[in-house]
Amino acid sequence: MDAEDVQREKDEQEWLNPANWRYGIFYYSHQDSRAWVPKRSMFGRHRFGGTPNLARREARTYLMLMVGGLVLVLLLFAALRRIGVLG
Repeated sequence: MDAEDVQREKDEQEWLNPANWRYGIFYYSHQDSRAWVPKRSMFGRHRFGGTPNLARREARTYLMLMVGGLVLVLLLFAALRRIGVLG
């Protein structure tokens, strides 16, 4: 096994550890090298979609940018409505 396979196995073990899942939905593991991990499923080991590893800076930055963008769009709509551009 090479170093990549060892890291992949370590990441998988971290993902399977229930202690790394806050409230069952938020993933937080410093040991996992991935910024995005597969979502947990209530239906076995099917992994559709992804969730951020909140221990990783890249994932937190991406989430902040998404939330910030949403706030800006909402503020823009509110301002346009206030000045009468949007009915």
